[in-house]
Amino acid sequence: MKKLSVILSLVIASFLFFTTSCGTSSSSSPGDISKKIMKDIEKGNFDAVIAVLSTEGEEITDEDKDGLIEIFEYQQEFMKKKDGIKSIEVIEEDINEAGDEADVKMKIIYGNGVEDTGIQTFVMEDGKWKYTMK
Repeated sequence: MKKLSVILSLVIASFLFFTTSCGTSSSSSPGDISKKIMKDIEKGNFDAVIAVLSTEGEEITDEDKDGLIEIFEYQQEFMKKKDGIKSIEVIEEDINEAGDEADVKMKIIYGNGVEDTGIQTFVMEDGKWKYTMK
């Protein structure tokens, strides 16, 4: 449980960095998933975001889920204050040689013209890309 809490803390920190700095199929690329994560947060599809989080095989408790939803609601409000997402561009998708880790550098342009960039990290779990912080 402590390991899951650390992982979730890193995920939250990464999401907060991305938004302030600046269910998928197994065939989806990390870049496609990155775009979907941001769109799902904007639309309030928080369960879809939780479904693509790497938990390294541990269960997400109801308490963990509630904490994540709070963070996603904060991010959703942040996006609304910038007049929503106008566009999302994958600048670079770097998959390691083993094909089990990837970094996606993205640029988001908001409706008010503000541009943010950030990096999301993914790992391959059970044949699917999952969002993580390593």
